[in-house]
Amino acid sequence: MELSNMNPKDVIFSLDIGTRSIIGAVGVVKDKKLRILAEKYVEHEERAMVDGQIHDINLVANTVQTVKSELEKDLGIKLTDVAIAAAGRFLRTSLAKADMDIDSEKDIDKEMVRSLELTAVKKAEEDVNKQTEGKLYCVGYTVKSYYLNGYVISNLLAHKGENISVEVISTFLPRSVVDSLYAVMKKVNLNVFSLTLEPIAAIEAAIPQSLRLLNLALVDIGAGTSDIAISSKDTISAFGMVPMAGDEITEIIAQNYLVDFNTAEYIKKQCSEKENITYTDVLGLENEVTSEEVIRVILPVVEKITEEIGTKIIDLNGGKAPNAVFLVGGGAHTPRLKEFLSKKLNLPLQRIGIKGRDAVSDCICLDNELGSIGVTVLGIALIAIKNSGHDFINVILNGNVISLFNSHKHTVTDVMLQAGINPKILMGRNGKNIRFTLNGGKRLAFGSLASNAEIKINGRTSSLESEVNEGDNIEITVAQDGKDAEPKILDYINNVNAISFFYNDIIQNLEPISFKNGEKVSINTLIHENDEVLIIYPATVGDFKKYFLYQEDSVGNMKFSLREELVSEDYMIKEGDRIYKVIADETENEDLEEKLKDTPQEAQIAEDIIVSNEKEMNKVEDDNTITIVVNDNTTVLKGKGEYVFIDVFDFIDFDLTIPRGRIVLELNGKEAGYYDKLNEGDSIKIYWKQ
Repeated sequence: MELSNMNPKDVIFSLDIGTRSIIGAVGVVKDKKLRILAEKYVEHEERAMVDGQIHDINLVANTVQTVKSELEKDLGIKLTDVAIAAAGRFLRTSLAKADMDIDSEKDIDKEMVRSLELTAVKKAEEDVNKQTEGKLYCVGYTVKSYYLNGYVISNLLAHKGENISVEVISTFLPRSVVDSLYAVMKKVNLNVFSLTLEPIAAIEAAIPQSLRLLNLALVDIGAGTSDIAISSKDTISAFGMVPMAGDEITEIIAQNYLVDFNTAEYIKKQCSEKENITYTDVLGLENEVTSEEVIRVILPVVEKITEEIGTKIIDLNGGKAPNAVFLVGGGAHTPRLKEFLSKKLNLPLQRIGIKGRDAVSDCICLDNELGSIGVTVLGIALIAIKNSGHDFINVILNGNVISLFNSHKHTVTDVMLQAGINPKILMGRNGKNIRFTLNGGKRLAFGSLASNAEIKINGRTSSLESEVNEGDNIEITVAQDGKDAEPKILDYINNVNAISFFYNDIIQNLEPISFKNGEKVSINTLIHENDEVLIIYPATVGDFKKYFLYQEDSVGNMKFSLREELVSEDYMIKEGDRIYKVIADETENEDLEEKLKDTPQEAQIAEDIIVSNEKEMNKVEDDNTITIVVNDNTTVLKGKGEYVFIDVFDFIDFDLTIPRGRIVLELNGKEAGYYDKLNEGDSIKIYWKQ
């Protein structure tokens, strides 16, 4: 989860305040696992705690402040709430059972179960306070068994019945122990939202629910105490504590080698890392000792501690050894401890194992360097999640199940972030506009608009801020970007209907002419940003000459006639006109033009000459006659020496002035061209095709 997308309400900050050190961890819940974002491990500068009990509130508060400040700096957020655990130095436990009659027609929900559990805890508190003089404080409880109508059941939720019961093991500490913890938290401006017991936290992390069917013992060996928890028959069956742990070993080293407590602690740690250890005693003398010598010195104490731990395990487990033992905490690596415990419990050595934080299946850590020391801090966070009533809700997002940590009301935005979906997919981009110039004027072609995203919860239109609940079905249709503008020149032509006419007996279409950035282009050409577009609508003979005949060599000397009369370049071409080109000597043309300006008689003479010139150009022998069949009618062609297909139109009634589709020419059953040669007896078909 991106830190920038993290909701502060989802942050879990847990502190393991131990006798020798303080560990702080900050994480968030994602996919039903606690994901650690940052951690800090700081040792006490002085012995501010003894046997898990705070002796100097200010010194402990200073160390907590150091951990808190460094975590806030790393994460860039302010930490306000914390989950903590108390050591089991003065631990008392009490087993209590509570019953509740319920409506048999109503499903059992979380509130009913929670109320039942708290009733049992209250009963346990009353029982334990009857046996002690001072007020004890409940720091946690664990469910041993649920019952439905008198029968054991693993989970009451969603069942129906007439009576439900629960057995809980509640753990209590003197009020003074709890008050000192709260005093430290108050000094560093932290609000305690979860308080539990260290053995409860340790077993929550090290022995998941799936393993609690087995008879297992968990021993958290710290500096001041060794906390014990027993699992059996799918539940936590007992808690206990031995007031002996790593400090006893450190004190023996200090006495034997005449060093202060911190130097003794250093020597103890070096035993498992180096063969020879160099140290300075209280007299200022430098000394060297082998690890084997140190181990020989501490072995009697190790054996004594192990004897106490083994005896307590058997006592808590009903007079027998468990199936296996898990060790956590800094003291788990004490030399020969596993061997002594194996002998005491009469268990094979391989059944006594050290649990590192890599074995905590419900957590994903940045690294596992803290090993067994860092297990309890994870358990404190897991207990906080579990006991605060903040479990998980499942919703369905586009067919996929998404689990959310139920720490606050969730919205569609939270679901998307949990699923790793960027909310930006809900914002579509409109298509890009194109700016260009058309015939000198500025124009703008618009891109299409983006389609809006659609959010539905259980079929109802909703928004990113809509609240989601257990089982909701969320459907999100992502926004679609609009298409960029793709204007074509054709889109800006007002009239695409071309004028059809004949030029030298070849049909022509007087269509719009388009230019882009000075070059002649097709009307289907795309227009791009800042293009200069020019659209010409040819209408006169001069336009036809300029835009359609500009490649002909004789265009400069070209004249045009219509119905055997010369026409000027200003003549507006009409549908069906038959226009012919006239090429004459430049001097002769000038003379003819001058004569056209003279008297009507002279003008008529000039026109006769032009017509004569045209006839001379098209003159052929007038002695050939052929008979053909046109559209099933016999037709006689005469007056020319040779005939081509286009000559047929001079002898038949076929209206070319109003196009009715594409004209089809067939000669003897095959498609023909205007200049295909005709012979006697040919069969011709001419028709319009839609």
